[in-house]
Amino acid sequence: MEVSAEMFALADWTENRARTLNRCHINNWLFRIADIEKSLVTQNSGVLVRGDRTTGNMSWYGVIKRMIALEFAGQKEVILFECDWYDVPAAATNRGRGYSKDQFGVIDIDTTRSRYKNEPYILATQAE
Repeated sequence: MEVSAEMFALADWTENRARTLNRCHINNWLFRIADIEKSLVTQNSGVLVRGDRTTGNMSWYGVIKRMIALEFAGQKEVILFECDWYDVPAAATNRGRGYSKDQFGVIDIDTTRSRYKNEPYILATQAE
């Protein structure tokens, strides 16, 4: 069986490295981890992951706790976001437990209602 050079590089564990990041630019967005924003005026640690038909178009909202960059041989890099996720309703509703949307479309999340503690990671490319 023939394997592409890219697949071989991702499977070759001899040169893999991991490092943590405080910020990164992905999908034309600047993201930061929540810990470094305590003394800043702006917030860029919030994330949105949009669902599709298989999830009933439900979106997930969270806050980035940690960013992990996995470096693979062949100059390939994958960035993971470890997030705290929050309880939100289905896409068809405006209000739900811990969630509200005002007339301007601003979403307010109750950060005391966390979810998905056993599944905190997403690919950074999934985030908005």
